[in-house]
Amino acid sequence: MIFEQLADPGLGCLSYLIGDEGTGEAIVVDPLEKLGVDLYIQKAAERGLAITQVVDTHLHADHVSIGRRLAEAAGAPYRLSKDASVNYSFDPLGEGDTFELGPLVLKVLMTPGHTPDGLSLLATDTSRGREPWFVLTGDSLFIGDVARPDLILPGSDETPETRAAVLYRTLFETLLALPDTVEVYPGHYGASTCGGRYMSGKTVSTIGFERRYNIALKEADERSFTHFVMAGLKPLPDRYEEIKRKNLGVTSDRV
Repeated sequence: MIFEQLADPGLGCLSYLIGDEGTGEAIVVDPLEKLGVDLYIQKAAERGLAITQVVDTHLHADHVSIGRRLAEAAGAPYRLSKDASVNYSFDPLGEGDTFELGPLVLKVLMTPGHTPDGLSLLATDTSRGREPWFVLTGDSLFIGDVARPDLILPGSDETPETRAAVLYRTLFETLLALPDTVEVYPGHYGASTCGGRYMSGKTVSTIGFERRYNIALKEADERSFTHFVMAGLKPLPDRYEEIKRKNLGVTSDRV
């Protein structure tokens, strides 16, 4: 199996190239604008792989997504959560949907909170066992912290508090229900503006380690959790409203 974590250190963003040499197929998750379409195609080709799926785990607020452009260039479907309200066509993903790359199975977990359309991908290497191996958590669970709930465009009916409540359930009922041994690969790290002030510079952890030491997960109830994440907000990402609208395919000032 091919697994490569690709970063944009300037924004603290992470993306992933995952492939199977046996089938020659690859999936790219959260491709980064800074790295460009050609780099992902080149990296896949160097390993004898063709990109057959492109997935964004959510609608980003800190960079313009190249997911659709990469999918078009690779001749692959562009996949988003079924809950993504965008002004363009895409292939929808729902809870329990799977991708198979040889013996590797990637299962969709719906993990909203940072955005209504957030999803994670839970990976199991069936050639080694039935237990899950790692999870790509997108913008939900980070190393040392969790996602922020306040990047909401004007005109939306949502509030940061309602998103925080959804994020609480995502973390405590979905992600923390996974075995402690599952590795965690997030969508951001370090100085990223998409998480709280305690986000680590590390780019991998485990569910067990985060359960024990992630400061946001020590908040035992929804109310205290909401207060914690709202009190620890970083400055807003540069041009986030403009970026968010571009990723939505929205041209007006209303969502």
